[in-house]
Amino acid sequence: MRIKVLGAAAGGGLPQWNCACTNCSAVRNNEPNIRARSQSQLAVAAENDSWFLVNASPDLRDQLIGYPDLHPNSKNHLRDTPVAGVILTSADLDHVLGLLLMREFTPVRIYATRPVISILKKNSFFQMLDRLPGQSRWTTIEPGVSFHLGQNLICTPIALSGSLPAYVREEDRADLDLTGATIGVLLEEVNGARIAYLPALSSVSPSLKELLCTCSAILIDGTFWSDDELQRIQPGTPLSRSMGHLPISGQDGSLSTLRDLNGPRKIYTHINNTNPILNEQSSERQQVDDAGWEVAWDGQEITI
Repeated sequence: MRIKVLGAAAGGGLPQWNCACTNCSAVRNNEPNIRARSQSQLAVAAENDSWFLVNASPDLRDQLIGYPDLHPNSKNHLRDTPVAGVILTSADLDHVLGLLLMREFTPVRIYATRPVISILKKNSFFQMLDRLPGQSRWTTIEPGVSFHLGQNLICTPIALSGSLPAYVREEDRADLDLTGATIGVLLEEVNGARIAYLPALSSVSPSLKELLCTCSAILIDGTFWSDDELQRIQPGTPLSRSMGHLPISGQDGSLSTLRDLNGPRKIYTHINNTNPILNEQSSERQQVDDAGWEVAWDGQEITI
């Protein structure tokens, strides 16, 4: 299985356009111990050189341009793409805005749960994906129910607790089932190699931890180092947990909760621009390194 990390940052990327925090300033100043990152995006290869995207970030156009494996093949057709489909883990803007960049009449299959499809189809912007019959092929998926991506790749949605995006209208919320509003995905080859991708993780249940133990690699939520990370920078901003992100540090943070997870390769992704682990010389980064974790970066390739 081939995996490409097209983007490793949380919403806003690094540097964020309106932010002069330590990390954003360091990137703008070309300091050597930190690198720029675009917004969270994953691509996984199936057979016959086809690729599936997990989510569709606002940076999707540049991410696709940056990787030749994802370029169209002009030998086949004038309009062509190796991108066979997109799997959505939520309806958060950071995960779906890139779909609007895929509206140029090339058919694309979109895999999403019922609440995510309902949210997007009620938004007039996303009607641009259905201007022609069959332009967007919406496929409903359910937590715990596996489906095939081609012949050799199997995807299983993982149910996670989460909330609806803030842009969902109040009158629409009562009709939406939170089950499946936020999911992770388990990607598995028929030979048994598997990875888990969970860019928004609010907690780790015993059953989820048991599942992660069976993986060859996990890429999980590394959005914030601490629960009050944003509040310490700008008072009045929300806590990490209230935004659906388990912080890395702390007694019940992901670093402690998963400290005995020794089997899989462990990678933090979806990292906020304020997170000190982005600085390769920080003490926080040293703690992550010492615990056997990696910090994802744009262009990282993983082969299982």
